[in-house]
Amino acid sequence: MPVPVHAPDKPRLITRADLLALIASAAFFMELLDATIIVPAIPQMAASFGTNTVALSSGISAYLITVAIFIPASAWLSERFGARNVFATAIAVFTIASVLCGLSQNLTEFTLARILQGIGGAMMSPVGRLEILRRTEKPQLLRAIAFLTWPGLTAFAVGPPLGGFFASYASWQWIFFMNVPIGIIGIVLVLTFFDRHTDGVRRPFDILGFTLAGGSLAALLYGLERLSRPGGWLDGIVFLVVGFALGVFAIRRAKRHPSPLLPLAPLSIQTFRVGNLNGGGFFRAHVGAIGFMLPVMCQLGLGYSAFQAGLLVFVFLMGDLTAKFYANQLIRYLGFKTMLIGGGVLIALSLVPLMLVGPDTVLWVLLIVLFAAGAIRSVHFSALNSLSFADVPQQQMHYASTLTSMILPVTMASGVSLAALSLAVSAAARGASELALVDFRITIGACLLLVLVAIVFYVSLPAKTGADVSGHNK
Repeated sequence: MPVPVHAPDKPRLITRADLLALIASAAFFMELLDATIIVPAIPQMAASFGTNTVALSSGISAYLITVAIFIPASAWLSERFGARNVFATAIAVFTIASVLCGLSQNLTEFTLARILQGIGGAMMSPVGRLEILRRTEKPQLLRAIAFLTWPGLTAFAVGPPLGGFFASYASWQWIFFMNVPIGIIGIVLVLTFFDRHTDGVRRPFDILGFTLAGGSLAALLYGLERLSRPGGWLDGIVFLVVGFALGVFAIRRAKRHPSPLLPLAPLSIQTFRVGNLNGGGFFRAHVGAIGFMLPVMCQLGLGYSAFQAGLLVFVFLMGDLTAKFYANQLIRYLGFKTMLIGGGVLIALSLVPLMLVGPDTVLWVLLIVLFAAGAIRSVHFSALNSLSFADVPQQQMHYASTLTSMILPVTMASGVSLAALSLAVSAAARGASELALVDFRITIGACLLLVLVAIVFYVSLPAKTGADVSGHNK
């Protein structure tokens, strides 16, 4: 009897790890979309609440500060109740809060709904990322992080045009109501495909550590936000000092406590430090500054309308998204160190033509400059995101994921504040009350310096950094 010959198994296009990453990215998409889509609708929302645009910023700040306060607790909750349960609950809280935001009749109701939404958002990013990192082998880490991040990042591109559409042709409430179907689908997928699993950890909840860490992040973010407002320098400095002081006590508490809420062991790993704090921190500050400044520059510096400026930013972000398709191949070919140093140099060079554009610049030239700058930045971002976890042991992934989620908003917000401060100082030095193109050029120059500082930290990396993840020289 002939023995049947079985064809070799074909490699699956989508693995289970890829599927889990895509499910997690749907939650990130909802969270990032919520952050970007709301901006064009702020004037309409303020009018419906019977208040002014500046006052509405309290609802925006309330969300960010709440996220900062509750992120330190996410690792403990994941250990205690399991990533599946916490992740699904976080999506449910975020979705319910989105409905309450849409139903708000005044600024107070909206702010309270945004606080509840922030609690859900604080649990989604670190817990979802953790579940993917914990189930991914080092050689597949680049692929998993790509599946986890780039679908969610499409929110940055579609958010502003979509928000403008709802604000102009429908009503701002739909900005929040559209989270409902995404949230329901996300909950079903998480409960279906994520494993019922807990670490069996019964560490006591460090209330004092939670208060110090959350208070430090909240004060730092609020202080940075105040610095970016006219007349808010003194308040900003006071809150920054308080935030740093609380941070020092939080670090001392984490080092001395037998069971800290958030162990700091990942910070002893060079690749984690460079990916998040040193090189990565300066690079992300530059990203935050450019993201804040670019749409304003297109309007006040180049003379485009708000809608046209939104489309130009869309081109910039489309360059970012397009590059995601070949980012991993470049990292494998060049390795992390060469990719980060070379990419940093290219990013610095891409800022030069951005400094030189003006109202007379031909449109297609401006589009090429924006698209290329976005693409170069994208590959660099992919390398940093993967490098951060390249050498982190599996037992420390909880803490590494949470620390990353804590560091990211502070570095991005610091970039926004730096851009606002640079613009204000430049205008004041000219004795002008209105911003001009020269102010934006000076601020882009400051962003270029941030990138150069980041490159200095990349140079300190060993030649074979993260080779197990990148597959370079294998």
